[in-house]
Amino acid sequence: MSHQNSEFVLGSKEKLPLFHSQQRKGAAPARKQSPIVRTSKWGLLIIYYVFSVYNVISFIYGNYSASVLYESTSSLSEITQVYFNFLNSSNLASNWSREFTKASHLAGTNLELVHWQASKYEEFGLSHVEIEDFDIYLNYPVDNSLKLLSNSTVIYHPTLKEDELEQDPTTTGPGLVPAFHGYSASGNVTAEYIYANYGTREDFQKLKDNGIEVSGKIAIVRYGGLFRGLKVKFAQEAGAVGVLIYSEPSDDGDITVDNGYAAYPDGPARNPSSIQRGSVQFLSQIPGDPTTPGWPSKGDDVDRVDPHGSIPKIPSLPISYAEIQPILKTLNGHGTKFEGWEGGLPGVTYNVGPVPGYEINIYNEQDYKVRKIHNIYGEIEGFLKDQVILLGNHRDAWIKGGAGDPNSGSAVTLEVIRALNELKTKYGWKPLRTIRFASWDGEEYALLGSTEFGELYHKQLQKDVVAYLNLDDAVAGTQLNLEASPLLNGVLDMCAKQVQYPGNTSMTLYDHFYSWAPKIGMLGSGSDFTVFMEHLGITSMNVVFEPGPKDPIYHYHSNYDSYYWMSTFGDPGFVYHNTMAKFFGSVVLQLADNKAVQFGAVENAIEFSLHFNETAAKIPAEWYDNVLTSMPDESFDSEEFAELAEILSDNFKSWKEYQTDGESYGPSSMEKAITLAQESIAKLISASIRFQERFAKEVADYKYYDEHYSRFNPWAIIMKSQFARRIERSNKILKYLERSFLHYGGLHNRKWFRHAVYAVDRDNGYSAVALPGLLEGIQDESIGQVHKWLWILNGIAKRARFILEDDERIAWFVR
Repeated sequence: MSHQNSEFVLGSKEKLPLFHSQQRKGAAPARKQSPIVRTSKWGLLIIYYVFSVYNVISFIYGNYSASVLYESTSSLSEITQVYFNFLNSSNLASNWSREFTKASHLAGTNLELVHWQASKYEEFGLSHVEIEDFDIYLNYPVDNSLKLLSNSTVIYHPTLKEDELEQDPTTTGPGLVPAFHGYSASGNVTAEYIYANYGTREDFQKLKDNGIEVSGKIAIVRYGGLFRGLKVKFAQEAGAVGVLIYSEPSDDGDITVDNGYAAYPDGPARNPSSIQRGSVQFLSQIPGDPTTPGWPSKGDDVDRVDPHGSIPKIPSLPISYAEIQPILKTLNGHGTKFEGWEGGLPGVTYNVGPVPGYEINIYNEQDYKVRKIHNIYGEIEGFLKDQVILLGNHRDAWIKGGAGDPNSGSAVTLEVIRALNELKTKYGWKPLRTIRFASWDGEEYALLGSTEFGELYHKQLQKDVVAYLNLDDAVAGTQLNLEASPLLNGVLDMCAKQVQYPGNTSMTLYDHFYSWAPKIGMLGSGSDFTVFMEHLGITSMNVVFEPGPKDPIYHYHSNYDSYYWMSTFGDPGFVYHNTMAKFFGSVVLQLADNKAVQFGAVENAIEFSLHFNETAAKIPAEWYDNVLTSMPDESFDSEEFAELAEILSDNFKSWKEYQTDGESYGPSSMEKAITLAQESIAKLISASIRFQERFAKEVADYKYYDEHYSRFNPWAIIMKSQFARRIERSNKILKYLERSFLHYGGLHNRKWFRHAVYAVDRDNGYSAVALPGLLEGIQDESIGQVHKWLWILNGIAKRARFILEDDERIAWFVR
């Protein structure tokens, strides 16, 4: 397997016994030696002692991190190979999957599982293992029912339960979680009903435009297209009094019963009684505890507000396609039938309705109170404690099982920890940067554990974390999907080339991914990376083997997301779990143990430029003459912004220059604002190119002295020390670069989201959009918002450039 720059990148200060065969080259290079090397023995001794004093002073003033860089000697390529060899010879993912899925683990429950996982963290060598509680406003189901009435008489009473399967023990016995929606409102409503397709904002607008009354009705919508909570939000805004959400078989593609495939457990098609549970919180508005929007929910004296800014006021229930079919049939021939709204349920014409004399009764009783959820943390301490690679996976599930979501990720995480422990215990390995692991609770409700953690420790996280790496439903199929900040794209590509795709000896994960995907995707929301990327500006990624078009249907949030489904259909032999552990672990090692942080500043800037040009092209030409007389406020009175400004000012002289730049253009037309932003982004690209050229030279120069001089040569020691300090300086620039893309005023009407370049689509809840503030201003036909965001993006491009250019302004002997 190939390993890029493997002879340069270094891991620990200690030599691994396995790597003793790797010797330093003592011979001088062919080119002319420096005059200093030819000085007298006394001159060399003077230089050596002066340098020793310098190193002592450097240590006192906090330069130890750079000294670790040039003293470390282990080979990352060989470390990675040992890691792969261990996972080739040992795969316990099936064991962990069985353990995580044998009992219910709804958010805040199953302390036995919490302590079992913490014990595994300790058993596999993690230090500082800790369980932390947060106090969260949560609902648990009490009772529900659904009735179809004709002229006030009940004619159909769905069970709202999934079939118990003899083959699948997870579907029977104690601990089954009823079908319900997290953060659904309690209620008992009876009303006429209509079919509203996917329940998008556009779908409800189409009903309104065609004179179809939604107000006072119950809306029946199908899963898919957008986050379920937004389906309820849009229905509520349209005046609906309740919502039913079902899984439509036609959305399963070719793998359906109608196409001749047997249903689970006899085959790969969806079981007709499958019910998708899930949260109906308004995820794209703000994640986290709905009673503490933007501040941590921890302790007895927490200030709380009305939660209905981010959760519904109307009841909703999930239902299977088998049990919604008789209800939808009653709509046949009643009301409009829209092209494109059809599904695949036999005997259903997908008319909108309503039907005179027919009503639905929804009864939904939820128990709401403040409850404790439990995060688990542990770490592998590195030489650099202020450079942290943070890995996260949530533990809670809507059902007893959860073999795919989230516990394929939980199983893979334990395999990663177990393999890293092998490096520690057998080979004496210690990472250069600290690796921390987090098992989040409450992700399913509203990304609770990660969001509250991020809001509580925001300053320390922004100061220390180099990257956040997320696993969720790591294995739900066979098609690799990658999403990340563009800064990480190069690392993901490199690591994907190192791992073989299962069952194909000639195909790497890289080959497989680019056989179907044009590029690595943007991060939206729907998992725990959200707070780190979009609120704190921490470079992040998410990776999953998702269902491909020919894969068995994944029973998402259903009782059938079980160990039996995973071991029989999803991933027999747990080979994709094993592959994910290799890939994810290689990313961890690359980021934690590479002397140079391998972030792609140029690709990041180019993506920014492409997004800007594409979005700015949507601005109507008739807006170009609009004049903005006052510039957007860039002072950011936020206390959190002051903390970040302090962090950046402590690290970059240029940050102070940026803050006092004072550049003013006076009244400006929108056309001029577009041009100036484009110019600033072009300068950012140029600065990124210069930075990466300098960084590459620093790495090459360090490598030259490391390979061609004796490790005891005083001149080589001096030069390596200085290049190590410059590498560390460049690492720091890359570590904080993502932070420069934050706008602390937040997005319009959803201020929690502060990343100005990437955010979750406000009308989707899962997918990402680029330049959300500018795009939403265009969509809302708000000339003022568009003009404002052009200036914000101009300022952000300048800010990022100032950080990248910081090392152009400093002396050779960097601090």
